[in-house]
Amino acid sequence: MARYYFDIHDGAQSVRDDDGAEFDSLDAAVQAATRSAAEIGTIRLGRGDTRDVVIEVRDERSQRVCTVKASMDREREEYYRLSVVG
Repeated sequence: MARYYFDIHDGAQSVRDDDGAEFDSLDAAVQAATRSAAEIGTIRLGRGDTRDVVIEVRDERSQRVCTVKASMDREREEYYRLSVVG
């Protein structure tokens, strides 16, 4: 098992992961980072925050091995009800 670190950036602030977590493979770490970015983005979108969430995955040597980016946006569509007279 290898230890990977997830550093989170959102354009306004950065949070460095100094603890990390162990994964069986890089693919497993990337999947976890992807889920985390999606969860963070979903929570923020619910608050009206549409900033991108970027997670940089580092290995035990502190080398960046992957970057995951979640872009969240919402657009409100106006729907009009048609009335039929008659």
